[in-house]
Amino acid sequence: MTRPTSLPSSHQQIPLSTRLFDLALVAALVVYAVSAIVSYWHSPYLLALLLLPAPLALVARMGPSALAVAAAGAVIGPLTEVACVFGSLWSYADTGGLPFIPPWLFVIWACFPTAMWLIVRSLLSEIPVLRPGTLRLALSGIVVEIVLFVALSEDKLLVIVATLLLAAAILRTRPEKSTVILMAAGGLLGPVCEAMPVAAGAWFYARPDFFGMPVWLPLAYALFAVLVAWGAQSFRQNVWQQNCKTSGV
Repeated sequence: MTRPTSLPSSHQQIPLSTRLFDLALVAALVVYAVSAIVSYWHSPYLLALLLLPAPLALVARMGPSALAVAAAGAVIGPLTEVACVFGSLWSYADTGGLPFIPPWLFVIWACFPTAMWLIVRSLLSEIPVLRPGTLRLALSGIVVEIVLFVALSEDKLLVIVATLLLAAAILRTRPEKSTVILMAAGGLLGPVCEAMPVAAGAWFYARPDFFGMPVWLPLAYALFAVLVAWGAQSFRQNVWQQNCKTSGV
């Protein structure tokens, strides 16, 4: 089972007002980011600058060590996007001259795992310490998910069945509350955040079903949320442990 970090271990130790504020902050940043993307996707470098306050605000709420979470998200997420764009799952209308993806995606993905863990902390009053080997599991899971979606993209039923099986395997491997919260938050917030930018033409799915988005998108976000969050948090733990060793703690 997971072990708690130095964060409080009970809901009473983090005031309700603080937890509600954190959830409200995530909601406000979602609105801000979506509005910015809808308005400025055709100016990708300006959009990247406009989005910078979002990860900074999240890191400020989570503490200095969350910089490692944001940095890991800014690497894992865009690499995942490149693979999916290369696999013709979707494409961006304006990449600012970069191959495959626009520059503002690095900022958005810095926000993603940080926001997911802030939601977990708000609901559980702690961020669990992940087990050894979780980083390897997360990266392997992301690779498997990308391969499944690219290989089965022409058969939506097979995609859904494969995704559900992978989700079941994840829950069996890590049957914890934080896993459920990450999957639920990702499956809900992901499509909600995409609806307006997709309608505005910021990016396009190769095989859309409803409102320009594929039917499997909530499931994909549920899996990516937990896997990317695990990968980023595992990286943070490794950095933290190395710092502790260096400082002799």
